[in-house]
Amino acid sequence: MSAPKISVLTHDIGGGTFTNLCTALIRGFQELGADCQLAVLKASDAEMARYPDVPIVSLNVRRTAFSLQSTVRYLRAYQPDLLFPMPWYFNVVAVWARYLAGVSTKVVLGEHNIISLEAGIEHRDKPHLRFLPVLMRYTYPHGDGLIGVSKDTITDLVETLKIPAKIPMRVVLNPINRDRVEQMAQAPIDHPWFHHQDVPVIVTAARLAKQKQLDGLLRAFAQVNQVMPARLVILGEGPLRAELERLCQELGVAEAVWMPGYDTNPYRYMAAADVFVLASAWEGCPIALQEAMACGAPVVVTDAPGGMKDIIEHGKHGVLVPTGEPQALAGGLLQILQNPDLKQHYRQQSLRRSQDFHYLNTSRRYLEFGQSLLHASSPVQEVRVP
Repeated sequence: MSAPKISVLTHDIGGGTFTNLCTALIRGFQELGADCQLAVLKASDAEMARYPDVPIVSLNVRRTAFSLQSTVRYLRAYQPDLLFPMPWYFNVVAVWARYLAGVSTKVVLGEHNIISLEAGIEHRDKPHLRFLPVLMRYTYPHGDGLIGVSKDTITDLVETLKIPAKIPMRVVLNPINRDRVEQMAQAPIDHPWFHHQDVPVIVTAARLAKQKQLDGLLRAFAQVNQVMPARLVILGEGPLRAELERLCQELGVAEAVWMPGYDTNPYRYMAAADVFVLASAWEGCPIALQEAMACGAPVVVTDAPGGMKDIIEHGKHGVLVPTGEPQALAGGLLQILQNPDLKQHYRQQSLRRSQDFHYLNTSRRYLEFGQSLLHASSPVQEVRVP
């Protein structure tokens, strides 16, 4: 079976989750012999130069809301067999653009978060985003297939948001570029906490936002410090910085917490961490967790809705604790910090499990699913676990 012509549609290549995800998928498609392109709203020459091996097309628009006509023109010009849009707002654009372009392209929607929680909690103060479930409910059934990054993302769509399950659906975990992660993880760290081994360092990488429950992590960390000295590094930026800094002062841990902001190379900290933790209230399929495991970090995560449970296979490859319970989170962290043999065990489990996340494996699953849609005579719904 010959490889189809493929497009991936997203907002930009400026960095972050979707830049890493989309460029990894494209590289995998290329290695599998597919003719493929990454279409973005707008990309500068300097940004494109950072990805010389990735065929990138700029639609030359600045906002998703104004991208429909440009996407129509792109589909008519390139006429891909398969279009993988991401995240959710590009799903909506892609469905309408395919219809207006009059092409035979199969649109494979990509769902990357627990949308009911994202809309109802994180975006409850943004009316135009609070109504996105309604828009999705009437748009998604017109796609040709859907890939969810965890079982819970699909369950949320069908059972909570009541999106009709009229199209084939499959679970595929996110990809990572292990070679790139391993190489960047070797970079030096210019911070005294990582030059001495007497005090363990806990690392997390998360946007400073409600979803990540960093307030709960700080409360758990304060409990850890009552048992043994430790330090916490929070990599990321976001709207709750001032609130979290005040909480550090209230808990008496300000001197033991470092929040350096967003770092283009978090992997060096992950590789040097005694434990990597995600305390999120929900997640899609957190690439930061997958990358930390590729760095060999033992991990502690909450059993929140989303892909964290899938990534560590419900405790096989890391410590799983109840979400929203700082005491339980502190217990999970201490479990690793106080037991060197267990720490080493989970380091090995992380490295072993991270091999499954190689971008070529993920691209192959995307491609196989897309080919099944191209050749299906009477599609039926399916949900497969990776």
